[in-house]
Amino acid sequence: MKTSASASIERKSGQSPHGRLAVGAAGFVLLTVGVFWYQFSRVGADASQPQWESLRWGHLALLLLCLPIETATCALRTWVTTRVLEPRVTLWTCVKAEWVNVAVSVLTPTQSWGGPGLIYVLSRGGASVGTALTIMLLSCIGTLVALLMLAGYSLLVSSAEGAWSLFVTAVGSFVGIGSAMVVVAIRPGLFRAALAALSRAFWRLRGRRHALVEWRPADDRTGPAVDRMGRLTARLVDLLYTYRADATRFLRRGKAAFALVCLLSLPFPIARAFIAYFCLRFLGIEASEFRGIFEAQLLLILLEFFAPSPGGAGVMELASSVVMATTVSAGYAPYYNLLWRSSTLYLPAVAGFVCLGWGLLQHARPAVRPAWDGSR
Repeated sequence: MKTSASASIERKSGQSPHGRLAVGAAGFVLLTVGVFWYQFSRVGADASQPQWESLRWGHLALLLLCLPIETATCALRTWVTTRVLEPRVTLWTCVKAEWVNVAVSVLTPTQSWGGPGLIYVLSRGGASVGTALTIMLLSCIGTLVALLMLAGYSLLVSSAEGAWSLFVTAVGSFVGIGSAMVVVAIRPGLFRAALAALSRAFWRLRGRRHALVEWRPADDRTGPAVDRMGRLTARLVDLLYTYRADATRFLRRGKAAFALVCLLSLPFPIARAFIAYFCLRFLGIEASEFRGIFEAQLLLILLEFFAPSPGGAGVMELASSVVMATTVSAGYAPYYNLLWRSSTLYLPAVAGFVCLGWGLLQHARPAVRPAWDGSR
């Protein structure tokens, strides 16, 4: 139940979390519809377009076989981590978590912000929120390691345009995120002190010093208080210390598991390349070999993590048209992009929304049932 203070803050902010998600969903729909309207409107009457009789249905069957690879390998990667940190989480829970991760990403400012959905499903499946956060971060590192390896391939083996920028971006992302995770794990006290100071300053400005609580480490709740901070800040600091404990435990017991996490991160970009390849072949496009398509998809995958729009809507479709311009003509581009985005985003997102909706319904049912019984 919300407190009166949190309710007043929410009213003053003018927008609830559900409202922000609704804005993200509206932005995703508008950007997606707008970019496809733009691309289809640019196709002239005399432009070459896909014809029904030229479609290759055998390649569509191969495309459908590739669709579960990303979800299956990413879910296995998450499950491998949970075997070390929280064995109660099942493989099916990890599959649902991956789908919900994709679904939430289309509601948030960037494609890489789907993590809260994954954390929610894992926490409902038996993991604590802090442990679920650690699992998500370890999966993120595994993805960056895989992208770093593939970016190194693009730099050393291929002569693709943009290989150097791909490698530098992958290295920068890996170093930045990895360094932040290491610093938090080694010195969480620095972040605790900074967050506590900000929390105290915030509550003093609001004239509500009584809202501060005494914070103690989880392993010594009866000892003397270490700091004072707001309740929300205390929960955040608890997550930092839980992450430190879980990361330490994982490094001690799960070195082989982390190597497997990195290996399971490799099929995801390779499957994306095969999906793009079969999309082209299904439409009857034979202008490029798999190697060229693979190198182009690496650029798009890395861009997708940082695209500044919900689910990468608008940005990814336009970027795909530019990167694949030598292979896909203007008449084929909107059809290819629609098939490609449906395979890599829209279908998993639909599955994720179904799982998320069912999970929220199950979550709300115990709270609704007593009121319903009382009314009867």
